[in-house]
This record gives sequence, structure tokens and C-alpha cells, in this order.
Amino acid sequence: MFPYLKDGDIVFFKKYNKNKSILKNRQIVIFNHPLKKKYLIKRIYSVNQNNIEVIGDNIEFSEDSNKFGLINNEKIIGIVTSKLTIPKLKIF
Repeated sequence: MFPYLKDGDIVFFKKYNKNKSILKNRQIVIFNHPLKKKYLIKRIYSVNQNNIEVIGDNIEFSEDSNKFGLINNEKIIGIVTSKLTIPKLKIF
């Protein structure tokens, strides 16, 4: 799959609310890494009652559920709604 996001993209998201937000396959979510102190942005592969499985669009190099397992919904920060790509300027 062709990666949706690239380095330098700005993402917009709606805050995840466990009681109001609906998670669906193929949505892109922002969440706290389950083992490290950092944020990740990944695509939802499958949704269970309290957990999701996430995958990266670039599966060969992605740090995702294949490496750390399912993500508890409590770790989710937001659902990506759109992105802004800033073109790189070429300096001659």
C-alpha cells in the first residue's frame, strides 16, 4: 500500500472519546506507543471490543501490531480526519 502520510505532513484529527467515537477498519489513528514514550500514527486493521490491531502503510518497515500486539482503546488519542502536505522548496 502506498503510504498516506509522509515526513513533514501536518495531520488534523478529532479527539478520541471512548463513549462517543466509533472506530472502523482502515481509519488512521494517533495513539501512545504501548511500550515506549512516543506517539504513533497507524491505520486500523481490525477492531475488537476494547482493542484494535494497527498496521503501517509501509508494512516492511512499520512498527505496528505485528511487533507489539493489540492496542488498548485507552491508548488512542485521536482519529485522523485530514492532512496537509507542504511542498518542499528547491533552492538553486
